[in-house]
Amino acid sequence: MRAMATSMNNLLDADDAQDSGCLGLRSFRKLRLEFFATPCSPSINRLIAKAVSARHIFRRRHAHSFPHHGLCNNPHESRLRSLKLANCYIPPLEEFHALTSLVLQDLPRSTPTSSYEAIFTLCPQLQSLHDCISKIKQLTLEDCWFGLIKLYTLPMLERMAVVETDVSYKLSSFPYLTHLNVTMRHGVTKTRFCRVKNDFDLDWYLGDAPGITDLITRFTGYDRWFKPWSPTLLLPKLRRLLIADVPSSWDVSWPRLLIETVPCLEILHIHIAPWEEEPCDDILWQPREFSHSQLKESVIIGFEGTERQIYFVNFVNKVSTALQLVSLYKNGHVQDRGRWDWDMVTQQYQWGSEERIKILNQIVDNAPCAATPIRLVLE
Repeated sequence: MRAMATSMNNLLDADDAQDSGCLGLRSFRKLRLEFFATPCSPSINRLIAKAVSARHIFRRRHAHSFPHHGLCNNPHESRLRSLKLANCYIPPLEEFHALTSLVLQDLPRSTPTSSYEAIFTLCPQLQSLHDCISKIKQLTLEDCWFGLIKLYTLPMLERMAVVETDVSYKLSSFPYLTHLNVTMRHGVTKTRFCRVKNDFDLDWYLGDAPGITDLITRFTGYDRWFKPWSPTLLLPKLRRLLIADVPSSWDVSWPRLLIETVPCLEILHIHIAPWEEEPCDDILWQPREFSHSQLKESVIIGFEGTERQIYFVNFVNKVSTALQLVSLYKNGHVQDRGRWDWDMVTQQYQWGSEERIKILNQIVDNAPCAATPIRLVLE
């Protein structure tokens, strides 16, 4: 075995060097190990338990395996904060409760999905995760409120769901990503007025995503927290879009932000949810000249015929040259099918004759530019 220890700064005296964690070793800031496969794996494992960086360099096809029982005699006393692992299987993580930074490099293709999942469930202090050549194809981060999670390059990722989790990422780092689900609530305190937070931008969550074809968004809360215009946002391949749980107190025309950035959209589904709050101010839109040549179906659940809802319906009708069906339902809900698919479950509602005629006239009066007549369903 060959071992190298570098940057051993601030070495303690022998009397003060006893560590209450995994090993009774002197305390140092950084340890780097490079070793060949030998029968001495138990000793190596104990060293790695104290290391910042560990790399297995003997025949890359042979990945190092850690014992199933863990690396430390007293796992709950481990104080390791930063760990980099290369060409090995992910070790048991119960002992790394203080870990804040984790780098994974050259992991074996046979690494089980459960090992990746354990990273988020067993490392509550984790703030940074970097998987250098990850084979992960599907990633779900849900209710992880233990700090900011940073995602770097995930070259094989195809589907990602970010649900009520503070995550930093660039979608351009996921070149094969096609399905995205973003659920975020901003503003948890009920107030008597609507606070507009201009500090947040849809680009943070949806920017630079050239390959996404299916998108689910659930942006809710007591604050309308997005900017009225995202000039760099573009989703050139998006085909299916669900905007769910839109608070009824918001200006429902906000999805126009996305409509203007998805030239190939074919299916648009919107769900409006009741929300006990005073209505927000209307968004003031700048006139723009563009059209949609692929959108064929538009469905809104929770439609009540308000002025802003009718404005949005007319806007979609006006800019969609291939639109065939517009369905407006007062009652219904979204039924999830996993994290990246859904069904629009509708319930029939009996509109009053005068109210129905008034709504239909307001929609018909705004003549659409569709090449064929649009079928309008109001239930």
